[in-house]
Amino acid sequence: VGPAVPLAGISSLGAGVPPTVNGTSIGYIAWNMNKRAISLDLKSPEDLAAARELLKTCDVFLINMRSGVADRLQLGYEQVAEINQQVVYCSVTGWGESGPMAQRPGADGQLQYFTGLASLTGREGGSPEIYRHFTQMDATTGNYAAQAIIMGLLARKRTGRGQKIEVPMLRAGAAFQTARIGEYLRSGVLGRPLGSASQAVAPDQAFLCENAQYIGVSATSEREWQSLCDALGKAELAEDERFSTNGKRVDHRAELTAILEPEFMTKPRDHWMMVLGRAGVPCGYSMSWEQLRYHQQVTENDYIIEVETAAWGPVFTGGPPWHLSDTAASWTGTPMPGQHTDDVFGELKKLRGSEAPVPAAASAT
Repeated sequence: VGPAVPLAGISSLGAGVPPTVNGTSIGYIAWNMNKRAISLDLKSPEDLAAARELLKTCDVFLINMRSGVADRLQLGYEQVAEINQQVVYCSVTGWGESGPMAQRPGADGQLQYFTGLASLTGREGGSPEIYRHFTQMDATTGNYAAQAIIMGLLARKRTGRGQKIEVPMLRAGAAFQTARIGEYLRSGVLGRPLGSASQAVAPDQAFLCENAQYIGVSATSEREWQSLCDALGKAELAEDERFSTNGKRVDHRAELTAILEPEFMTKPRDHWMMVLGRAGVPCGYSMSWEQLRYHQQVTENDYIIEVETAAWGPVFTGGPPWHLSDTAASWTGTPMPGQHTDDVFGELKKLRGSEAPVPAAASAT
């Protein structure tokens, strides 16, 4: 996401704090599109009563706090289920709701190290590194939570009952790495950082070309491997016993890489893109966001759209990641915190009549 117009009044709140516009950060804008925003002080009896009334109308309740916090706020599963027996209650924590680490805070970087993900990331022979796309564990956990909630709603449709779902980031991080963990448990060999190379396929990595630009090349089948050998003019590699299967190519990765690297250095990247593309070998190169924004494949499919936000004005965003043939997805900009408190509780009051309490926060927004 980025501004569609020059921004005035950007301020930095100090080292390590993202620049903000009207008190909102880029993360807030990016992660809160397509939502309505209400603000409640759950330590206020009036706002807690309003939240509990709102819960009577909810299908799903999602909370992302340390174990025990929801209970102290009177919004634990048993307390919510007493209000609405059909609610699907999803609790996301760092480490789980029991065990010696249950009360510790857990964030993305910590989980990348703790789950071993960082031990596989980085340049070959270098130190472990966290994945540069920050929130990898956050996003993975969110994806698993969304899947679990859908299963909970399906189960409710069949049984008529809601239930509690627990999605610890630690459990999600382990599930995310099932293949690597399985390999270790079977072989006893720990994975290691391989730079751009895949742990499971060879060749599947970036190669430096003549014009000092990289091309990513992948041969995920024997047909693609044969096509790669032919395109490089190295048909003899396909007959080499060391490289006759993917498993053997992985075992002899260093020898194979030593052969392929000088071949790619003989021609510029665009040459190899053309030759490998014609041969049906998967290949590509890293584009900048500026290039991606104007790429024909992106523009013709509206993969990047412009939306209006309350704090930043018009911004560009990736928009809906899905397309539905019969019910087109809409995309609305990020609201300010609490922007829809009055609207939501006004609708609740119409739905439930005078019994619906009005939160103190509503009059302040």
